[in-house]
Amino acid sequence: MASIDYLLGVDGGGTKTLVRLTRAERRAQVLAQASGPGSALRNGAGPAWDIIGAAIGQAFSNAGLTLPPVSQLAVGIGIAGYNVEQWAADFRAGAPAFGALEIANDGVATLLGAHDGRPGAVIAVGTGTIGIAVDGAGRQRVVDGWGFPTGDDGSGAWMGMRAVHHAQQALDGRSTRGPMTDAVLALCREEVAKDKQDEREALLDWLALADQAAFARLARPVVAHAADDTAARSILQGAAAELTLMADALDPTQRLPLALSGGLAAALQPYLDTRLRQRIVPARADAADGALLLAQRAMNSLSTRETTP
Repeated sequence: MASIDYLLGVDGGGTKTLVRLTRAERRAQVLAQASGPGSALRNGAGPAWDIIGAAIGQAFSNAGLTLPPVSQLAVGIGIAGYNVEQWAADFRAGAPAFGALEIANDGVATLLGAHDGRPGAVIAVGTGTIGIAVDGAGRQRVVDGWGFPTGDDGSGAWMGMRAVHHAQQALDGRSTRGPMTDAVLALCREEVAKDKQDEREALLDWLALADQAAFARLARPVVAHAADDTAARSILQGAAAELTLMADALDPTQRLPLALSGGLAAALQPYLDTRLRQRIVPARADAADGALLLAQRAMNSLSTRETTP
């Protein structure tokens, strides 16, 4: 069997995919990384592998290295949607013949990175939202992560849906129009209907094509106008309240270190109540580093199997 020369950690989110490359014997020394579009499994296993494969190739290129045979790679992947059984089975079935491979839901990779594989809790808030905790006995607890549109409370998509709803009411004259609504409508028109002057028609065109990632993009104007738009501020306050409920359900004893991670973590932290803010500890690393831990475990497990009589 070919030796494993490289570790790759893959963070496959709904909006972005990040790949981090290290040598097998030096996980802490990053050679390069690369990013691509979101690879969440709701869009299919084939497209996810296409995106991941392209990002892996780009990571080697960024490091000035030739892409080796996949048998020389140990790969850890944390990917959104892996908690859905059929999606997970399809994704695993399409995997290249890596030398070693371990796959988990993206929330698991986030937890591993946040506490360097030690017991703790994490709430990841980006396109979606999930809370995961592991105690000293190895028991795991999961909160939310139910997916769009019925779950992922407090997430970017959750915030975007509320921003669109407010924009609809503002266009109808049912609520006050402010800077957030102007920004939301401008972004929707930019994405699908630049030539349309009628705002209602432009928004209807956008809605006809919108998926979770599209709604999550509308979290940007919510965050941007929190200081000058009461509707935007109210959405952020509501999202923070959802995270508080998640934290309380995730670790009722409040004994585990709690990290808040993801693209919207920094924007939401000021809106959390004082009690929860005081519990939060900085994440040691991100989900891509957590995925590198998965890759390391896969390689170690392979070595153990090869040396066991």
